[in-house]
Amino acid sequence: MTAYSMMSVVFFLILLLVTTPAHSFAHTKHSQPEASNLTVGNFIDFSQWLGIDYGQPTLRKRYDYVIVGAGPAGSVLATRLTEDPAVTVLLLEAGRAEIPLVTTVPLGAPNLQSTDYNFAYESEVQTRGCLGLWDRKCSWPHGRGVGGSSIINYMIYTRGNRRDYDAWAAAGNPGWSWDEMLPYHIRSERANIRDFDRNGFHGRDGPLSVEDCPYRSTIATTFVESAQQAGYPYRDYNAGDQIGVSFLQANTLQGRRVTSGNAYLYPARKRPNLHILTRAWVTKVLINKATKEATGVVFVRDGKTKSVKAQNEVILSAGAFESSKLLMLSGIGPADHLQSLGVPVLQDLPVGELLYEHPGVFGPVFIVRKPIDNSITLDGDINFSNFIQYLKGRGVFTTNSVESLMYVKSPVAASPDPGLPDVEVMQAFSSIDYDTGTGTPRAFRLTNTTFEGYFRPIMNVRSFQYLPMLLKPYTRGKLRLKSTNPFHHPVFQYRYFEDDRDIEALVYGMQEAIRVTSQEPFRRIGVELYRKQVPGCEQYPFGTHEYWRCHVMTLTATFHHQVATCKMGPPSDPEAVVDHELRVYGMRRLRVVDIGVVPFPFTAHTSAIAFVIGEKAADLVRDAARKEDYRSREKHSSRPPAHSFLWSPFEWSFK
Repeated sequence: MTAYSMMSVVFFLILLLVTTPAHSFAHTKHSQPEASNLTVGNFIDFSQWLGIDYGQPTLRKRYDYVIVGAGPAGSVLATRLTEDPAVTVLLLEAGRAEIPLVTTVPLGAPNLQSTDYNFAYESEVQTRGCLGLWDRKCSWPHGRGVGGSSIINYMIYTRGNRRDYDAWAAAGNPGWSWDEMLPYHIRSERANIRDFDRNGFHGRDGPLSVEDCPYRSTIATTFVESAQQAGYPYRDYNAGDQIGVSFLQANTLQGRRVTSGNAYLYPARKRPNLHILTRAWVTKVLINKATKEATGVVFVRDGKTKSVKAQNEVILSAGAFESSKLLMLSGIGPADHLQSLGVPVLQDLPVGELLYEHPGVFGPVFIVRKPIDNSITLDGDINFSNFIQYLKGRGVFTTNSVESLMYVKSPVAASPDPGLPDVEVMQAFSSIDYDTGTGTPRAFRLTNTTFEGYFRPIMNVRSFQYLPMLLKPYTRGKLRLKSTNPFHHPVFQYRYFEDDRDIEALVYGMQEAIRVTSQEPFRRIGVELYRKQVPGCEQYPFGTHEYWRCHVMTLTATFHHQVATCKMGPPSDPEAVVDHELRVYGMRRLRVVDIGVVPFPFTAHTSAIAFVIGEKAADLVRDAARKEDYRSREKHSSRPPAHSFLWSPFEWSFK
């Protein structure tokens, strides 16, 4: 066996090991996280030998800043603050270091969601969505590790529409408009995009690589050509306007995954003023009750409970779910909910009262009748030749499967602005049947009935699919504590498609995908719509409006873009948790710096927004330190009464 083939075998053995379920010997203890996603990696820490070495710092009793969470925003913030050697930062992360041999391969994204890099959250049992999934629950992935969700996401880099940022600012949040946030996008970015990287909207010197995927199938080029024939302009959707079509811009570097860990923290890891502590699960924020001032945090590591103090600020950057949970465990949240669990209330705020999601759908699926390539199954693509191509930064391993994006506006969109889309259609080079193993079906929670009945029949046929995603949902939910046990998952009170217009928008996106795929360029390569009915939808004639509605409700997808649990807003906004400087209302020296502060669903994949939240937060934090301004900001009103919604982003006038 050659050295290269040996490396190939080693790589896939490691991937198999860290994704193998450990249900046979998993058990839950009160002092440990829930066991819903336990793998061999939970019991054998492969990162000790194969992961990035972030050191084993000797902790100080006090740091200038304690940051909780090493996801995109937290990693950026820790890196930027410690550019000043006089500033000390402790970055606490509940998960482990990345294992580059496994985590950097884009095509392995679905399998990474079956590892302990994922908190493995689940939605509630659904009645109008996720009907073809295990227990009628959708998977809600949430990253756990240095890099956060950028370890397990699909590396899709979309900033959002300029109208979203302007609406963000117009809602009473100065400093967050498109013109004010674009410089942060440019500062973070190192672009290598063949058609657009010199149009004035992209950076070339930042830590975060954004590039065209090195692999581009015939399906991708045909889709972009056909979409243009169908009336969608070819455009850079990261330049502020989006209605149109373009090839994917991804957070990869020469075809390898780029995370906040390897882009920001890895180059900074040896700074003496930056301590990065992995496997440190923060359970509470320490707060001086008399002054309502955050003074530090409590965390558990290696079975021991420890505490650390913050001289300047405690900054929560644990994501839309964990930051909210930690605030409530610390006595900051809805008073009635906290009191029902026996948590002493320090500050009555609507933490978790608002939760938006980007729902989507798997399909429609298409068959390719003419030979265009050999990418029929994953097993067939796992070979020596493709592995060598990957080492050279090329080939099928460098794709996450999504290759192109198209932005459309449905008839049920709330905003009248013709430039603000409400559906994104992702084009994938294959369909779910491409993975003949259990990794992808397991990641998406597909039942055996669904997979065997719909995808199995085309397993050895060249096929591809679309993934329409709803960008502007009407449905909204809530996040609640399950208990006072800090290791319990939160409860998500979210009902998919509670508002029927969400289904209608996705059906429109599917129909637009079908219209585009009926254009002449697709006919040239023998593409036809896969007409087998989804199990559970047989009562509706294929292709009817009712059939596509059933398809949406059965093959529901999630893209882990939940926002607004710690919503940003002015003091007069009863739903707001933080102000425009990310400070928690009524508290001193406490901020939230992650996508939970985003006040409404963006026309974006949230990772790009999280990076610039971190970039902007660094300026806000440094400015506060320069001014020694740690005053609390009070709200003008209390939490909103039941069924009272003060504002909606859809009601604003867009320019």
